[in-house]
Amino acid sequence: MLASKFLRSRNGNFSLLFGIALPAILASVGFAVDVSSLMRAKVNLQNSLDGAILASSHLSDSEADRQTALQRYFQANIANHTELLNPKVTFAVDKGLNYVKTKASASADVKLYFAFMFGDSKHVEVDAGAMEATNNLEVVLVLDNTGSMAGAKIKALRDATKALLDDLGDAKSPNRKVTAALVPFVTAVNVNGDEFDPSWIDMDGRSPNNGVNFPLLPDGKRANHMDLFKDLAEGTGWNGTGWKGCVEARPGINSTSDAKPDGYKPETLFVPYFAPDDPGDATDPSASYGNDTRVYNNSYLSDEVADGTDDKGKDKKVAKYKNPKAKKINDKKGPLTVGPNRACPTPVVPLTGDLDKLRTAAAQMQEWNGSGTNVSEGLSWGMRVLSPDPPYTDGAAWKAPNTSKIVVLLTDGENVVFGASNEPEKSDYTSYGYLGSGRFGTTNQTDAAREVDRWTLDVCQKLKAQQVQIYTITLQSDTAANRTLYGKCATNPTDYYAVNDPSKLPNVFKEIAGRFTELQLVD
Repeated sequence: MLASKFLRSRNGNFSLLFGIALPAILASVGFAVDVSSLMRAKVNLQNSLDGAILASSHLSDSEADRQTALQRYFQANIANHTELLNPKVTFAVDKGLNYVKTKASASADVKLYFAFMFGDSKHVEVDAGAMEATNNLEVVLVLDNTGSMAGAKIKALRDATKALLDDLGDAKSPNRKVTAALVPFVTAVNVNGDEFDPSWIDMDGRSPNNGVNFPLLPDGKRANHMDLFKDLAEGTGWNGTGWKGCVEARPGINSTSDAKPDGYKPETLFVPYFAPDDPGDATDPSASYGNDTRVYNNSYLSDEVADGTDDKGKDKKVAKYKNPKAKKINDKKGPLTVGPNRACPTPVVPLTGDLDKLRTAAAQMQEWNGSGTNVSEGLSWGMRVLSPDPPYTDGAAWKAPNTSKIVVLLTDGENVVFGASNEPEKSDYTSYGYLGSGRFGTTNQTDAAREVDRWTLDVCQKLKAQQVQIYTITLQSDTAANRTLYGKCATNPTDYYAVNDPSKLPNVFKEIAGRFTELQLVD
């Protein structure tokens, strides 16, 4: 009876229950506090070790300097973490000719607040690794300079290129050769810069592509582009009108290859880019000189000629390039160019360690209206710049064990063959001539653009087969087609960057540079 009353009584039950639960409550609080302390201590130990191993993983360091740097940085990093007792660190180095890999382990005791649960202290251990690869770097920037890059985009591209070049400068060391190249492109690429050699060029009209945009001459031969430039330059008042340096794509399989130019194989030579005068009167103020999809955009001569047969020739008459009667030409400055050098950008700067030269060239990049976007042509020249064989010979051998080859490609639009599809030529003049000439395998602009996509991917696959790392960037053009094309073109899916805000472009270029220049923590 007495026991039953005691059990039924509620007076003082809370105190009793609290007293019974108190050890469990204290144990839970103690467990939470000490677990938190252990986790925080392990993070602090890991951060201290990461900083120390980065400071001691430079290939140029001697073994003694490396060990000294590790200990000094580790002790300095850990000094403010008083919860870490008896810290110790061990270090191992794997040093090759062009790399250094380091591994380190650190341990410490952690002072705990609730010793009755864990003991006076708990032992924690962490590991870290770092690598500095000092492979020589060959970096080619293949950059869209088409008319749609005008304004904020071309400015951002200049700034971004400078930022990447600055990071490349920081990556140089006595043990590492760092070179870079610049390949601006529109529909064609300008090769008339450093290291240019006339032997690459079809100077005398032997290539099967030279002169195909013109009727045969009276002697049955084709017109030679260099002769047409000479005719213009010799005309009254036309001094200084010469070939700027752009070239057409080569015929057949050589169009997207790095086959060396060979004078005994005319199909391997590069045909000088010569945009014919479009039909119409160049003196007509209503003539179009911009990017009009409805009409011809490059009428710069009078169609009236005196060639012994009539006094009014068609637009393809070769005679009208000799001492022409009318002049409306501006092919030296962008963005709007009129004349045989229409839409020809600034020249390629081949691989060089002179980063100031590249900064200067990058600052001179600008948009160039007309003719459309041909990424395959820009990439093909990027490949030729990296190749050890002519036309450029500064690149190391493909797959050289001590060299990393990098391509950074940027475009702000889809590949496009531009111009008046309702006219006989079907397009503006491009690096593949006119769309109507059949070199695209079609006379439909949309189908031709998709063919350029296939050529672009073909070059990417050739580069990747040579172990070239490719980073692709689309600027305000993350379309489904571009996402598919440049996602496949990039070495890895994470190497494709879609940038919507031009002001963010310098940061993206720096991030990309960091992926192949900086000392990095590794697992």
